[in-house]
Amino acid sequence: MNPRKRYATLFTTIDTYVRARHRCFVAECFLSSSETEWVICIRPTEENTHTLVRGVHACKYFSLSLEEATEVCAVNGLGSSLWERIDHELRSIGDSVPGQTAKPSK
Repeated sequence: MNPRKRYATLFTTIDTYVRARHRCFVAECFLSSSETEWVICIRPTEENTHTLVRGVHACKYFSLSLEEATEVCAVNGLGSSLWERIDHELRSIGDSVPGQTAKPSK
């Protein structure tokens, strides 16, 4: 898959999940300078109660291996290990959305 399509699929898939599940959005998505992983920055949306942390706009960075990115793009969705990691990473800035108990299928 070409890099632009991979970027669009990663961005859209993760953004859709974090908006629905955590009231957050993907602010950045880029291939690291070493080109060994994708770096994702997630920020809270305005309706999220954790928009500011200690007076600073909250954000959370995490990385995806090239293999994880390939998997997301191949199935156009998040595998259970990835959504569990995202859920864990966003505990400090995300708002769990009531009624959003179903996990994305792989």
